Amino acid sequence: MAAILRIAFRNLFEHRSKSLIIGILLALGSMILVVGNGFIDASRQGIRSSFTENYTGNVFISGLSEEGDVSLFGVTSVGGLAATPTIPQFDSIMAQLQASPHVESFTSLATGFGIAMRDESSETPTTNTEGITTESTEEQGEDDEMSSETAMARFLFFFGIDPQNYWNVFNSTEITSGEALKPGQTGLVINESQLTKLSEWMKRDLAVGDKLVVQGFSSGGMKLREIPIVGTYKQKGESTTPEQMAFLDINTLRVMTGMTVGANEVINLEESQTAMLAADDFDSLFGDDLFDVAPASGGFDEEALQTQLADTSARELANTADIGAWQFIVIRTTSEAAAAPLIASLNTSFAEQGIAAKAGDWLAAAGPYGQSVDVIRIVFTIAIIILSIVAIIIIMNTFVISVIERTGEIGTMRAIGAGRSFIRRLFAAEALVLAGLFSFLGAGLGTIVTLILRALHIEAGNPFLEVLFGGTYLSPFVTPVNFISALVAMLLVGYLAHLYPVSVALRIQPVRAMQQE
Repeated sequence: MAAILRIAFRNLFEHRSKSLIIGILLALGSMILVVGNGFIDASRQGIRSSFTENYTGNVFISGLSEEGDVSLFGVTSVGGLAATPTIPQFDSIMAQLQASPHVESFTSLATGFGIAMRDESSETPTTNTEGITTESTEEQGEDDEMSSETAMARFLFFFGIDPQNYWNVFNSTEITSGEALKPGQTGLVINESQLTKLSEWMKRDLAVGDKLVVQGFSSGGMKLREIPIVGTYKQKGESTTPEQMAFLDINTLRVMTGMTVGANEVINLEESQTAMLAADDFDSLFGDDLFDVAPASGGFDEEALQTQLADTSARELANTADIGAWQFIVIRTTSEAAAAPLIASLNTSFAEQGIAAKAGDWLAAAGPYGQSVDVIRIVFTIAIIILSIVAIIIIMNTFVISVIERTGEIGTMRAIGAGRSFIRRLFAAEALVLAGLFSFLGAGLGTIVTLILRALHIEAGNPFLEVLFGGTYLSPFVTPVNFISALVAMLLVGYLAHLYPVSVALRIQPVRAMQQE
């Protein structure tokens, strides 16, 4: 083996130009792998940290839905209109968490979406020469411009929280004015930057103590609520938390999302009301005697009708929060390693007790937003595969040229007794030595490039890049696993690239090869 390595080094040195071409390709491939994986790992770690510190904790529990997977952002379903299920046997699950040695802290919550409504009366009208009241051309232009931004400016994502323990579990927000929600308090805590944008959009100053008209929507319909602003907040440190996120008292959110007493109310009809539905002969419903029955004595009873219309019990039930209804439980474990066994034990317990709930990690809680990192990784992997195929073809062609130029050398070795296995080992050694040296060089350069990118502190600048970067700034890093995987990948590329040239070399007849220069 030592002799083969010496010959391999000698051959690579004698064919420096072609070895350098192949080596540069291998080094570039290794560098791209190191930098790319450093970028993806930073993005994944940033998003993971953002979600676990701000939204999900380490473990997430939700109810089950037949429509699709459940995350903090609702049910992943066609059209996105499926109702987010509440957690059944909530008290039983809470008791299990309190008894678990893996749990450090936990809190319950619910989420929902809403739109802040603008008071059109705040618009300033002008009067033209004909006495017709209109808006000025400038204001109309501003309104037209703002209309394209309406959806983004008004959209709010609500966290209905349990104030008694939520702020202890998640300590990543800082109250900048007013106060945090307290147990039993009705109100809204909104991002200070979002409040400023809403003030500009509404053309009036909004502050703590003002009321915001919000239209909530869910699978059960839409409801308007006037909610007092009790405080504003900002995130501590770097975070990808969207400005649209606002904290809302749970009972208001329950009403807005349809988690009300009326939603579970059973309507009992009298026998006279169900008699028509119980008819055996459906043709009799449309018989000649349908209207032959004489009207009741006294005719139309207006008082009875008004009594029925005045009954608001059904409406009151539809606007009464179902106390105790929660959509999610988020848990902080004693350590990151404790998350997996806790998830396994909870799901086993749910199955044994017949509880329609499921425990998952932060990625399950993040839903499509957290999975964006996996999409990026898949796209990057596909790109690397394509580049690898191109590199293999180029390296292979370079090897083939090198083999053709060394036909006489190969023929001589075969003539003096070198077997096919020796030729295979020689070319494999050359390929692996070349790949090993240059891939290590490329991985080292990739590490330096990664450190430079991290030191530049490149700012995201927009929400999409914040998700892509996994934070406010691009902070790639190289792990030993990524460094070694880049080396192994390029060694594999080099090995695969030499197989065809070896087959070409072995087809050369020794006598014919020795006749060539």
